[in-house]
Amino acid sequence: MIDENSTFGGFLTTVGEAKQANANALKTPWKLTHLLLGDANGSDPVPDADQTQLVNQVHRAAINQLSIDPDNPGILIAEVVLPPNIGGWWIRELGIEDEDGDFVAVANCPPSYKPLLAQGSGRNQVVRMHLILSNTANVELKVDPSIVLATREYVDKEIEAHIASRNHPDATTTAKGFVQFATKQEHLDGQRDDRAAKPSGVKAMLDDRAADQSTVDQGESDIRFVTPKKLKAWATNWVKQATESVAGMLKVATQEQAEAGESDDTVITPKKLRWGVSYDISEIGYLVMPSWLGGLILQWGISSVGNTSTVTYPIAFPNAILAVTVGDLNDNNAAGETVAIASDGNGSLPTLTMMKLTKYIADSSSSHRVYWIALGH
Repeated sequence: MIDENSTFGGFLTTVGEAKQANANALKTPWKLTHLLLGDANGSDPVPDADQTQLVNQVHRAAINQLSIDPDNPGILIAEVVLPPNIGGWWIRELGIEDEDGDFVAVANCPPSYKPLLAQGSGRNQVVRMHLILSNTANVELKVDPSIVLATREYVDKEIEAHIASRNHPDATTTAKGFVQFATKQEHLDGQRDDRAAKPSGVKAMLDDRAADQSTVDQGESDIRFVTPKKLKAWATNWVKQATESVAGMLKVATQEQAEAGESDDTVITPKKLRWGVSYDISEIGYLVMPSWLGGLILQWGISSVGNTSTVTYPIAFPNAILAVTVGDLNDNNAAGETVAIASDGNGSLPTLTMMKLTKYIADSSSSHRVYWIALGH
């Protein structure tokens, strides 16, 4: 029966002593993993170094912290946290298991009932087991972070230590950390790479960088951005119809407009300007004007005429021949000779492709040199 004369404590089992001695000799880590809880079947257990298990184990929990007693460096403290949904039994005996699953430490403790939340009393309960060891240097905790619970005391101490240390690394482009918000002026300057931007600062920077209408119209700034509204205003003012007195835009005339010659708000390109123009500047040649200039065709040449000769034009007149003229080329022709354009008497000569020339006071032994010009379209 538990009374004022009862003693409580824990120590290594025979297996545990052997494992610690081996770890100390080889200077290798000895990893403890679980704390075992038992109710000893309602009895008051007395720990035995030869035990290989608890009298009656009721729960097995991952150790969340191993620490050395600040008042006694030879005592190791193993701790677990029991959440509200774990319980419904008494705790009278404790044990420790290592990573190999061996029962390496045993202890008794004052009886403590761990209620379940469904019983109307739920709590987080911290259970600590104190072990007297000859050497704690090689004892380590092997933790599964997904199943251990930290005590409020532990969390508070860690946060206090972190705040007190001021060891708060700044954030970089490759590592997480703390960062300070930029001021409005720092947003406008755009030089700091160790400050965080705020929506208000970004808006102020954008407002400052937007070009006004005067800047857009001048087109000289290379450090401002243009909004659609100001771009439209600039384009509307710049893209306007040209007149005789105002510089602006003109459309290119179509071929039909060029030929009609009626548009006064379009321009003719060199290609359309020459459309239909062709020529052959030689002794026997021609000049064809474009259709928008009436499509006139002028042809010329030099011919030697016998009694009757046929002259074929360099190119055929497509529609009509308007006029033909013939003249002496020089004074070497025989006296009294003359050349005229022949006709068949029905006005059918000359034709669109040729004309006939007749020499009067003919001398079959010589030819008469003349020049001729034909106009048509």
